[in-house]
Amino acid sequence: MFPYHQLTQPVPTQIHLNVKNLPLMMKFYEKTLGLSLHKSSEESAVFGSSHQSFLVLHSTPSYLSAASTESRLYHFAILVKEASQLAHVLQHLVSERYPIDGASDHQISHAVYLTDPEGNGIELAYDRDQQFWPHLNDGLLDGQAMIKPFDADLYLNMDYNHDLPWHHDAILGHVHFYAHDLNKTLHFMVESMNYQLTMNLNQQALFFSVLKYHIT
Repeated sequence: MFPYHQLTQPVPTQIHLNVKNLPLMMKFYEKTLGLSLHKSSEESAVFGSSHQSFLVLHSTPSYLSAASTESRLYHFAILVKEASQLAHVLQHLVSERYPIDGASDHQISHAVYLTDPEGNGIELAYDRDQQFWPHLNDGLLDGQAMIKPFDADLYLNMDYNHDLPWHHDAILGHVHFYAHDLNKTLHFMVESMNYQLTMNLNQQALFFSVLKYHIT
């Protein structure tokens, strides 16, 4: 179903978030974003799709957010299989009047960005066929060619299956982090995790992959 997310590969399948207000965050992820609540308690809640439990919230009232100089979450991506599913969730968020931070056509994917009530970044993404992915001569992805205008009209007017939730077969697509030291991160990801460097954005961001797919 998702060719780059095989269980035999060391890919992330679940993201855990410490949250200060668990009821508020549960309401957002279940009602506003529309994910399925798999199980919950006073201490935690598990969300996801019929295919994967990809998000776990942990009640941590005393949690202190990371400082801007510390390594921390940038965003996590919920990956859908069809463009119509991305259209479904975008139209739903617009109907809920929930703020959208941005959207982009990366050529490798189409993405919509938003932030949950406690500041955690979320990407809602649909992957395009690999024939559209822009590459440099050295084989790395061309980051400069991956920022194109998002066709909002296309997605806001696209029909979708009203009988299924938008996320019914969604998975955790990738996780991005703010890194305090890119050189140490590069060494750890390549040497310890055995990931491949996929893209280098002028020493400002590094992207790592499994099977040449962006994972982190």
